[in-house]
Amino acid sequence: MNATILKVLLDSTYLLPTFGIEVEGLLDEHLARLREIAMKSKVKFYCLTVVWVEIIGKVCKESQRLKIDLGGILDIAVRSLLTSGFYEWIQPSPNAVKLAFKLRMLGHKDIIDNLLYATSVVNNMVLLTMDEDLKNFLKKNGFKVDNLMDHVQLLSKIEQ
Repeated sequence: MNATILKVLLDSTYLLPTFGIEVEGLLDEHLARLREIAMKSKVKFYCLTVVWVEIIGKVCKESQRLKIDLGGILDIAVRSLLTSGFYEWIQPSPNAVKLAFKLRMLGHKDIIDNLLYATSVVNNMVLLTMDEDLKNFLKKNGFKVDNLMDHVQLLSKIEQ
């Protein structure tokens, strides 16, 4: 892989629009620009397989809240995420799992976020997230956060 391609691990928040779920602060323009930078091979998007736990929960909760029948969109969204080739799905490594344990023992209860952060660190990836609670916890406990970015920060970094 070209060394200039930035490896970006996605928080589940960035996968929800695939199911038609709007995310506050994430505009269609942002999604289009993220897609464009990936198509131009400036970034490669990775997803951790365990985020399905969050995605399924969030999509079901939102569809019930909004009284939306997932029917047709569910098949299209799942196939798009898993088989389009746009995302590379990965597993956490043993070292990432050990770091996730450490974060949990230090008090961060969101295990999926712990695995995402740990995987991003172990694999030298940007973690694309809007989770300020995670960032604050990491800072407070002396962990590096320079690899955490939201979509605006990533786009700014890539497009400069």
